[in-house]
Amino acid sequence: MADFPRAKIFLIGLSMTCVAPRPAFAQLNDFGTRQRADLAQPPVKHRPPQRTDDHRHLFGDWGGARTWLLDRGVDIIPAYMMEAAGNTSGGVSQGSAFTGRFGIDFEVDWGKLGGIRGLKSHTLIMSKSGRDLSADRLGHDPYSATELYGRIGTLVKLQFAYLTEDLMSGHLQLAAGRMNQGFFFDTSPVYCMFLSLSICPVPRVLPGANPAGFYTKSRTNWGGYVRYRPVSPVYVQIGAFEVSPNHGGISGFDWSSHATNGVNFPFEIGWQPGGGLGERSSHVALGGYYDTAPVGDVYWDRNNQPRALTGQPGLTSRGHTAFWAQIDHMIKRNTRSNIGGLIVFGNFTRSDPSLSAFKQQATIGFEDVGEIRSRPRDGFGVQVTYAWVSNAMRARQALYFAHKGRYPPGLYSAQSYEMIIEAQYSYHLYRAVDLQPDFQYIVHPNSQAGLKNAVIFGGRARVNF
Repeated sequence: MADFPRAKIFLIGLSMTCVAPRPAFAQLNDFGTRQRADLAQPPVKHRPPQRTDDHRHLFGDWGGARTWLLDRGVDIIPAYMMEAAGNTSGGVSQGSAFTGRFGIDFEVDWGKLGGIRGLKSHTLIMSKSGRDLSADRLGHDPYSATELYGRIGTLVKLQFAYLTEDLMSGHLQLAAGRMNQGFFFDTSPVYCMFLSLSICPVPRVLPGANPAGFYTKSRTNWGGYVRYRPVSPVYVQIGAFEVSPNHGGISGFDWSSHATNGVNFPFEIGWQPGGGLGERSSHVALGGYYDTAPVGDVYWDRNNQPRALTGQPGLTSRGHTAFWAQIDHMIKRNTRSNIGGLIVFGNFTRSDPSLSAFKQQATIGFEDVGEIRSRPRDGFGVQVTYAWVSNAMRARQALYFAHKGRYPPGLYSAQSYEMIIEAQYSYHLYRAVDLQPDFQYIVHPNSQAGLKNAVIFGGRARVNF
């Protein structure tokens, strides 16, 4: 698992610190590109001060109120982020879309506030609105051009609420509550430096056969994990998460388990050398999950006939898997800060191709912060994602076309693969205000060769108050 900077550190240009050291007790947060420290990051010596400073909040220390609260273990982070993107060429049609999200994050250290050593709570309430450009203009491309697309409307929703307990001097951590796997497994803060949903917060193919099983973003169910670090650079973590399409209902506060139909068990082992001041840190991880929920076959129906011909639900089976491998490494430092440097990263994730429309996805890229000496908080990066549709889905579509002379509704050609080339620059404007122009070139939108390659221009603005 990668290193998530502390929640109050929002800076888009700096939030790529997947390999930067942070306190072992801090938590992550799925609110756009603001990430927080990785629970798996080992304790290191000579750690830079973690105290809040003015450039991380538009209104600074709130007249001393932030310092007063932090001294008592309470961190409140109100923040707003908006994303806008336009399809200028290719796809289904041309046009633009806007999404926005406001949230208030509550972090409580109960060791300071109530004397319960090692216990912390993490809660995020948010409101968001807007439209999904990829649904409107790119044929419902699942690799959305904007990662904020989410639910339409101005709904106020509980995004997560869970507890963590640190034991054995930070080498063992327990967590439980309303949460999701995308916070902790097969993820890295560098992934959400990019505007598209292709890898933020996890590779898009990872939910695979059952999005209600391995869930991300604002979807939460009951779950928990255990993370153990036997020696400083190595960690092992395993979780258990409720499989249910409910996800807290429309408000996030429906915590019933009436729709539960299985359990998702993710696991990961990682190696994180480095982490001290001036060191170049790395992160290598291997992992996967086993899901016990019933899932329908992509090609065969419940009567063992091709679904393309019958239109019936898929043959149900229980027990499917997914696997991943990821790496990120800081190859050089640009500033004395432990978050200023050039990071290269890669990820390969494979779903179950007989039960999922997705087969596998590969991503490579880099993020460079502080390369320009006069702009030490600016960053820029490039990522390339290549994703394959499963052979079972391709065979189903081919059979449909052979018998009906057309493709299934919503498709303009058979699906095969999609490639996303994305570049972004994060510009630190003032204190807690960052702007991020973004460019995407999408080969085969929605994995369809029948759609012209799309050219997307977009951007993100971010402020912590």
